[in-house]
Amino acid sequence: MKAVVTLSPEESKRLIAKAMAAMPEVRHALEHGIIGLARCTTNAFVAEELIGRPLADRGAYCSGFFTARGACALQGRFQEKLLVLDHGEERWLTYEQGNVAQFIERMDKDDIIVKSGNVIDPEGRVGCLVASPTGGEIGAYLPPILVKGIRFLVPMTLNKTVAVPLERMIDALGMSKIDPQRCHGLRCGMMPMPGTVITEVEAIRQLTGAEATPVATGGIGSGAGAIMLVVDGADAAVDAAWRLVSAIREKGEPPLADPNIACADCYIAAQPGLGNRCSPIARSA
Repeated sequence: MKAVVTLSPEESKRLIAKAMAAMPEVRHALEHGIIGLARCTTNAFVAEELIGRPLADRGAYCSGFFTARGACALQGRFQEKLLVLDHGEERWLTYEQGNVAQFIERMDKDDIIVKSGNVIDPEGRVGCLVASPTGGEIGAYLPPILVKGIRFLVPMTLNKTVAVPLERMIDALGMSKIDPQRCHGLRCGMMPMPGTVITEVEAIRQLTGAEATPVATGGIGSGAGAIMLVVDGADAAVDAAWRLVSAIREKGEPPLADPNIACADCYIAAQPGLGNRCSPIARSA
């Protein structure tokens, strides 16, 4: 049996979040360890699945982002608090209070850091845009993840797939090569994210046992960024996948709006030493 399902970007995030919340290693860490949810909008959905209630503003659970205007950074006062689950206890951190880095000394292979990236290459490798030369959040997390063996989960919607090898993107985005006056938004570099990637395909497999094949992405209007998948497998598995996706679609996930920004007092414009600047287009907001 086969079925064809279509998901908006937000519905994809919900599907992936449900799969991540059900992973045995996540359930174990939720009770016995530490789970740090870095700031990215996909993690807003993961947080909701783990704590069982909605966040006030999913679109503000991020630091860097990009819209049709280009890459940008959300100022601290607009950011949703970051969630760390410490043996099941919710720890909510404002921008001023920091992020998951302050828990890393206590973390090991049974603990988890979750962060989404910006792009998937044809081999399934993930890259993360970084505006700060010090590496931003991923720059703070990656060395201890690799050295201590902390489990690194990377939820990714397949509409972020680009048909270019990751190393080529990293080379192309060398910040020193980019004229800030010829850049829509912030100048960014890119860092690789060597974690366990969970897409819609893995989510459907984990939750239902069915296999999913992406066949189309990027429609128009309400279909902008949407993905179509063919679901295949045993009748019971395909039926379970159909019911799962249908339930997500019936409940509905509102589109994420552009985050609030205040260009007039942006901290990046005030600190040119960060090595990046907004373009004239962004500064005119």
